[in-house]
Amino acid sequence: MVDWYTQLDGTWEIKGTNFPMWLTDKRKNPRITYKRTEKNAVELLDLVEYEANSKTKQIRGMDRLVGGQFIWRGIGIMKILSSRWQVVTIKGDVLVIRFEKTFVTPAGVDILIRRGSRSPNLRERVLEHYKSFGLTDKERDTLQWK
Repeated sequence: MVDWYTQLDGTWEIKGTNFPMWLTDKRKNPRITYKRTEKNAVELLDLVEYEANSKTKQIRGMDRLVGGQFIWRGIGIMKILSSRWQVVTIKGDVLVIRFEKTFVTPAGVDILIRRGSRSPNLRERVLEHYKSFGLTDKERDTLQWK
């Protein structure tokens, strides 16, 4: 049996979110790339990218799986920041993640699809069957779509 976290490897495009960072037109085409490291513990390189002012911006971090959730720690100047997030659902090429409130960010949820995949009617499927995607009523009601 394949461990669920091995399915995270690759680039995921954010299609639905209630996270304020992605809700303005300042940051476009947000995506997250996960890559497992060679360590014994479950650890991922985590690269968030988006377009701003015609340039690609990056936020780099490391994720370590602890008790069913990931603890993210920034790399470089972002090292002082950390957050906790979890995979709510991973169904084929659709990923739902939920992240906790931090000192600098609110709690939120992202709906992502694997880069290069097609997910027809994703918005309609998620909104209609939101509970099977692990979403709460409030999360469903606050999602905005890219």
